[in-house]
Amino acid sequence: MLKHARFRQANRFRQIINALIRNGFGFFVQKIGLIDEVPRPRKWRVPEEKRIKSTEERIRILLEELGPAFVKLGQIASTRKDIFPQPLLDELEKLQDHVSPFSYEEVKQVFEDETGDPLSSYFSEFEEEPLASASIGQVHKAKTHDGRKVAVKIQRPGVQKTIETDLDILHEIALLADRHIEGTARYHLPKLVKEFTKMILRELNYKIEGRNADRIRRQTADDPRIYIPEVDWKCTTEKIMTMELIEGTNVNHLDIHSISRERREHISEAITYTICKQIFIDGFYHADPHPGNIYVMENDVIGLLDFGMVGRLTQELRSSLASLVIGILRKNTDDIVKAISKMGRVPLEIDREGLKKEIDDFQDLYFNVPMQEIRFGEVVNDLLALIGSYNIEVPHDVTLVAKALVTVESIISELDPELSIIEVVEPLGDELLREHLSPIHLQRRLRNHALDYLDALSGTPDMIKKTMTLIEKGRLRHEIRLPEVELIGRRYARIGNQLTLSVLLLAVSIVLGSLILGITLGDPAQSLWLRLPVLELGFLIFFFLFFWLMVSILRTRIK
Repeated sequence: MLKHARFRQANRFRQIINALIRNGFGFFVQKIGLIDEVPRPRKWRVPEEKRIKSTEERIRILLEELGPAFVKLGQIASTRKDIFPQPLLDELEKLQDHVSPFSYEEVKQVFEDETGDPLSSYFSEFEEEPLASASIGQVHKAKTHDGRKVAVKIQRPGVQKTIETDLDILHEIALLADRHIEGTARYHLPKLVKEFTKMILRELNYKIEGRNADRIRRQTADDPRIYIPEVDWKCTTEKIMTMELIEGTNVNHLDIHSISRERREHISEAITYTICKQIFIDGFYHADPHPGNIYVMENDVIGLLDFGMVGRLTQELRSSLASLVIGILRKNTDDIVKAISKMGRVPLEIDREGLKKEIDDFQDLYFNVPMQEIRFGEVVNDLLALIGSYNIEVPHDVTLVAKALVTVESIISELDPELSIIEVVEPLGDELLREHLSPIHLQRRLRNHALDYLDALSGTPDMIKKTMTLIEKGRLRHEIRLPEVELIGRRYARIGNQLTLSVLLLAVSIVLGSLILGITLGDPAQSLWLRLPVLELGFLIFFFLFFWLMVSILRTRIK
């Protein structure tokens, strides 16, 4: 299979296969038909220390070994509680980028390649040691010529080509697994890799991250508790992003015991409100609000960083999500099932009664405790897992919502254990439902539907012409066979025939009655037709039709 691949890709493919075998997944390589791509002596040799680890742990170690694309894949997969089992998700949560910073000389080279100018043309000061380093890029502190302190993110040299190669290989492996390994279809691996590819390619483009930051900056402009650093577009490209330096304390490094309860409540409420508002009202949200991306600035203003991973929710999806939240809070199983049906792709053969019963049991398990003890993110996450067990496909952005809520809850549980995220989510859900049912929104939906119908109608003549052309050429072949419908059709046809016969019998009866009356009251000598055997002939027709009707009724009963 690999002989047709480009040299670089074939080499990387073999490295990945070797890593799979080295970490105890030789059976997987064999199943997807790639075992012959590895030299014989190295097959199935797994070090003893790898054998004693759990499967989930070995998956995590494998992803870390294979580098940034695979680490990112694992981090995104860790949000899919509707697909993967909890032990694997727990391991994927631990994924870390084990990389060393790249050199200052490489930083300068990347900068000059992107801008065509040296660092000194933009910055009066530029610290050689990075503030932070990751698999995709690293951040340096600098100062512009007009005295502004900025953070400059530089992409790691060559990482884009490496990731693009790995993405191609991942797609091939996903297709092979889906084709050759029984039971993997429920994980939708090719679709998962496609979603992941879209996300990571966006993350590799720092211009997109800058636009994300600007959009959330506009969304939070009216909230004095939240601050989003401003992007310096004069020195931002696809591989470089320059933005205002946030000065404050990382939320993870706060000395909780030294600050007052009021301050802790303020910080917790600000973090919770801004993320929930972004999700439920704005529909565009920070999808990775982990502690490393949240800073407490002067006057306890919350600064948010790193907008490479964001989530997007359409108006309809936000409305369905709000309905789901309200259904959960009101413990209304029917509302929950309706919201799920609108939000996800539900199989036709789904056991709805079984799903309702499991949701009832789920609510009894979670909501018979005080509100402050309810972890709403975990509730949504576990509900998604329950939905996934019924093969209901949920949009990836919804699973990102659950992940974001769980992350926020883990932060505020340390700062203010008595704050429940439900207290923030419920009024926002009500507000979103009111917006969805408002006259303006209904008018917009009606206008959109009207335009859709007009488009469909305007295209009807062309569609009819094309269909008629195909019919004339004898190229239209379409047959639908539904045995139940055909049976019903035949029965209705027989009933129609019987009704027709009944009407004929009635008509013959009326004619015979008229003839009998005419013969009784008339003069046969004066009327030639009264002397003909008309009455006998009429009776013969009557009995023939009557016999036919009886036979038809009996045949219908037998069938």
